[in-house]
Amino acid sequence: MTTTDHRSVASPASARSPRSSSAGPSASRAPASRGPVPRTATAPPRARVRARARLTEGSLLRRGGVEPGADARTIARLLEEEREDSRRHARRLADLAPFWIDHDDPDLDDDREERSLAVAIATRTTTAIASYRIADAHTAVTEMPATFARLAAGDMPVEWHTRMLKAVRDLTAVQRAQVDEIVASWDLASVPADRFRDELRQLRSWFDREMSAPRPESLRDVSLENSLHDDGTAFLRITGPIPEILDLARRLDRSAKTVQARQRRALEEGEPIPFDLDGDVARGGKAMSQAALRYAILLRTELDTGGVEVPAPRHRVNVVVPVLTLMGLSDTPALYDGIHPLPGQMARDLAAAEPVWHRVFADPADGGFLPLPAERYRPSADQVEHLRLLHPRCAAPCCTHTTTDDAENDHIEEFDHADPARGGPTSLHNLHRLDWRHHDLKTAGRIDPVREPDGATTWTVGSPALITTRVAPRGDLAAPHHAKALMESWEEFCWHRDLDQMQANGEIDRILQEWGPADLLHDPPPDPDDESRAYWEQGPPF
Repeated sequence: MTTTDHRSVASPASARSPRSSSAGPSASRAPASRGPVPRTATAPPRARVRARARLTEGSLLRRGGVEPGADARTIARLLEEEREDSRRHARRLADLAPFWIDHDDPDLDDDREERSLAVAIATRTTTAIASYRIADAHTAVTEMPATFARLAAGDMPVEWHTRMLKAVRDLTAVQRAQVDEIVASWDLASVPADRFRDELRQLRSWFDREMSAPRPESLRDVSLENSLHDDGTAFLRITGPIPEILDLARRLDRSAKTVQARQRRALEEGEPIPFDLDGDVARGGKAMSQAALRYAILLRTELDTGGVEVPAPRHRVNVVVPVLTLMGLSDTPALYDGIHPLPGQMARDLAAAEPVWHRVFADPADGGFLPLPAERYRPSADQVEHLRLLHPRCAAPCCTHTTTDDAENDHIEEFDHADPARGGPTSLHNLHRLDWRHHDLKTAGRIDPVREPDGATTWTVGSPALITTRVAPRGDLAAPHHAKALMESWEEFCWHRDLDQMQANGEIDRILQEWGPADLLHDPPPDPDDESRAYWEQGPPF
């Protein structure tokens, strides 16, 4: 049980200036001690959160009614491991914090990208997540040292500390200092998790009430979101002031109802059917649903850009469909722009509606896309499309930016304009696609890729070097699977063909007469369960 006593805590008179780093990571050290936050007229309530009894090994066992024995020893070990996890996490944050660079200084963009890339490689994550982790570490160590000290002492569980950092991300430095002092004063080593969450939620809600709410007009946004399932769908989320969104919804409703009524009348009177995009209305004799019409109208509405000419897309959209999927002999998913999986039937429907297909050859042994020749500085259109198949995302390690539009073709070994024979060739082996940030880093010498003979790329990040990693070449992962399936199918065909021939010429009967029937004790038939288990335990085909 805990007790709560609401008081007031002061807010700082001024925010501490954030620490920036451009010289490189330094040795980790404990944060400097900080005095109490000065009081002001408006301050968040201080909740004096105390546990009735200190959480120890003995009190934990008594609360749970656990008798001495193996379970008691395990629970005690779990308690100590939880505290050690907190201390280990604090050491990790202390190591990450020196990599933080002030986001408000545009002159340090290259430094920031370089550090994020190095940390992403070291921690085996994406550059976006690495950037978040560095920012959280800076906040924890530099701006919230009191709660960081409680974490380092093992008093504050990692999940609590992570939850707190997430709750204060959009607060100012002054507000984070207030949260730091208040939370650090709680009995973090003993209070239960539900009490911590309730108090943190109430504290954060106080800041929400004090902060001026953003104007709805400033929240206008259209964002693309992936489906939670690989079902071939995605979401387009439109956010804006309620009157504008309602007006858009009503206009879509009116349009859909009008078109639907006109389709019904055309069906009754035998007239041409409007907006019958795929011929489904004529074939089915039924008007489109309002939901389908709203979608179709929105999807096919011409966008008004006020006379500003929008350039045509620089690249076609690639849907890579394995040949057996295309033939209906397999349902291995296709890939939309090399990233998003599409169900086999959807891929076949898309292919059936396209007048032109582009064949891509892949090595059946390792799935690698076969190289194409090139002898000039600027890659040909075919080479660019081939590069997009190889690199649907930026080729830099841990980067998740797509290469459909905001990416550039880059020579791994620089092309020598003065003496092309001395520089890197314009060939697929020496080309990859990078988003503009990493292309700028490479041009500045902050990252250095080297293409190995086997197609892998060795990346050195930092100048001087911070980390080196090796990235294997990307291939069409379905090709090895299909090659294996084809060979197995061929072997099965040959086996049955030979059996049929042996049966036709009497060889099977002769063997049975000479050898007798099979001995099930010495040669038992294969277990179907074993075959099924072996099939499902093999790796995925994509």
